[in-house]
Amino acid sequence: MTCTLAETYPQFLDDLAHKSHLRASTLRAYRYELAAATGDTRFHKLLPELTLNEFEGWIARDRPAASTISRRAATFNRFFKWAIQQGLCERNPLDGRTRARTDRRLPRPIQQQTDKNAIDEAIRVASQPYRLIFTILRETGMRVGEAQDLRVGDVVLDTGREGLRVREPKNRRERTVVLGATATPRTIRGLRAHLRQMNTSQPHDILFRSNRGTAVSYDAIHYQWEKVCRAAGLADKAGNPRYTLHQLRHTRGSELLAQGQSIEIVQRVLGHRDIRSTLLYADLNEDQVRAALEQPPP
Repeated sequence: MTCTLAETYPQFLDDLAHKSHLRASTLRAYRYELAAATGDTRFHKLLPELTLNEFEGWIARDRPAASTISRRAATFNRFFKWAIQQGLCERNPLDGRTRARTDRRLPRPIQQQTDKNAIDEAIRVASQPYRLIFTILRETGMRVGEAQDLRVGDVVLDTGREGLRVREPKNRRERTVVLGATATPRTIRGLRAHLRQMNTSQPHDILFRSNRGTAVSYDAIHYQWEKVCRAAGLADKAGNPRYTLHQLRHTRGSELLAQGQSIEIVQRVLGHRDIRSTLLYADLNEDQVRAALEQPPP
């Protein structure tokens, strides 16, 4: 029996969910990538007819970071390993793929203050719970998946101890995202109001739920982000956002360094395991270097 990617990937994900111990965020990333690929005509062929060329073009689309290329390739490699076991095809078209060397890319913060102001205003009037999700991402620099996975019990709002417990970060280490009245005022106010409006206070309950009472999906968050960018006037003619959600994280990191925060503090805020990731943000502060060099000598 031969099938297409669109006909088979839901069963692949279902099998992974029941037989593997993958993190929820990893499963969501697989789902997002495979579902997106089914909308591309390159993948309307039967599985045995797909070649490496189709995947190379898809994986390298939109000039992705090295980590994104690796994640995309891993997704399809795992899918074809499963497909071969199921007898849906006899080979993995990605076998023998050469892993390209890529340079570490600098973060891409939102540089224009007018754009940041427009986004902040569009977030302020967005519908809930997305308004609060985007506010948290904007003020804390958290990753989308980290905010999406928050539970009621992860929120601490005791005065002087405010924070968010991140249990499944990208680097698989638990950490606390520190909140404060000065650094994250809108996040704290929004969380207090959100918890008051929730019908439950069970610690294990998902913090952000859709109108149907289910956890908000990755796709829904990105759809709402597109609406925010369009409302801010930061989208192209086709409605595609000028900025990605992940750029809110880049923006927060660069803002903290511009405020004079140390590299170690920014590393702690963003949850970087390797300080070299944080040092990439320091490379952005050429305005600070220029200003210091132009100071008259004492």
